[in-house]
Amino acid sequence: MRFKLIFAIVSYVIMLGGFMMMFPAAADWLDGDGQSASIFALLAALTCSVGLIGWMLAEMKPSPLKTKEMFLTTALIWFSFSVICALPIYFSPINISFVDAFFESSSGLTTTGSTIFTNLESLSKGLLLWRSMTQWMGGLGILVLAILVLPVLQIGGMQLFNIEASGESNRDMPMIAQNISGILMYFVMMTILCGICLWLAGMSAFDALNHAMTTASTGGFSTHDLSIGYFKSPVIEWIITFFMFVGGLPLMMGLLIFQRHFETIRNNEQIKLYFWFTLGIILFVAGIRWHDASFDNTQLSDILRTTAFDIVSAMTSTGFIVDNYELWGGYATMLFFLIMLTGGCTGSTAGGIKMFRFSILFKTIYAQLKKAIQPHGIFVARYGNKPITDNIINSVLVFFGLYTFSAVVGGLMLSLCGLDFVTASSGAITALSNVGPALGSVIGPDKTFAALSDTAKTILAFLMIIGRLEFIAVFVLTVPFFWKKNI
Repeated sequence: MRFKLIFAIVSYVIMLGGFMMMFPAAADWLDGDGQSASIFALLAALTCSVGLIGWMLAEMKPSPLKTKEMFLTTALIWFSFSVICALPIYFSPINISFVDAFFESSSGLTTTGSTIFTNLESLSKGLLLWRSMTQWMGGLGILVLAILVLPVLQIGGMQLFNIEASGESNRDMPMIAQNISGILMYFVMMTILCGICLWLAGMSAFDALNHAMTTASTGGFSTHDLSIGYFKSPVIEWIITFFMFVGGLPLMMGLLIFQRHFETIRNNEQIKLYFWFTLGIILFVAGIRWHDASFDNTQLSDILRTTAFDIVSAMTSTGFIVDNYELWGGYATMLFFLIMLTGGCTGSTAGGIKMFRFSILFKTIYAQLKKAIQPHGIFVARYGNKPITDNIINSVLVFFGLYTFSAVVGGLMLSLCGLDFVTASSGAITALSNVGPALGSVIGPDKTFAALSDTAKTILAFLMIIGRLEFIAVFVLTVPFFWKKNI
């Protein structure tokens, strides 16, 4: 294990974090808040200096990363960057604990959207922008690492992308490596287009910029306590619903659009499942709510809009809220609990288990059920007209196993902090799935996480990072075999 090489990479990422702090410093300076601007500027200089010194001390000689070095580098980057991004929050004039700051930064970078702040309007412009930037940087995540950091260090970056994003097939990775800049361009263009649409719909330029970053990254941070409900604009809600849905699609889709491979998009099984499943859930819930409203046609458009918004937000793990779904009826609590597990498409910024894995799981189960009926028959599970290999099945089963294990252990640890069953279990799942809002009277959709103890917040912060790294990149570090010198 070449720790100097890993230390150099992490130091370089820290320098990038310090550079990004200059943007909120400029925002505070333009807003006339000299104190907050000075804090960001000082931390930016300090962070860049520490990162530069660490990089120089490492005396790194460019060479390819080994597999286990890639795993360790990925985990260290996300944990260290969460600490770095917590510093401006901790040293801000609002006077909060470092645990709260770490929770907020972890929630931002993992695009979870859970927050401890209860009066967002009182925060400085720079701090609000920094919260949104952490989500946007988290959405970019490994793309930025692969494009900006590792090429400078003369180290191939696509292996790390493969570890974290866990796409449908490793055979797609060479194509991603060749067109990674196109994927980044798509993500940036989607953010800009979202911001322009929101600005034209009536948001201020500052609100539009922040919500564009947190929508494109399916993050969910807002500049107002009432989230999107603050604007009371059906047009804004439909715009954000659309871009949240797009954020749940694979980032590779943007590249296919640029290359005009529309037939590939139409035939993608995961995208079709994602579209029809989301549409079906929306129509099902909207139908129930319309029935409960005694078929009042005057409320139908509002019911359809708020239902679509909240379900797409939960499905893509964005976390925006316009209506408290716990008030829709007893079924809504269980339904949204299940939606938290689902997630968007593999290769997107959305959290959750992802559509691809559910599709593989159900197809494998169906094939096994047919074999139970006809033991001597040969039934091969297929995905996209191709046989599902044992490697893919094993990978999906391992993911489900680690997800279940993490949810159970996380929920148990939260219950030991004094939380009730609904709060503890939904808190663990919303953190692992990077959703944001949870269930119950403590951390429900209209609540924040401020009331939790420091221990509970720390547990949730680590669960967010574990979920963002898709479990294996973290759990592999706990295996003694990983640390053997002869591998």
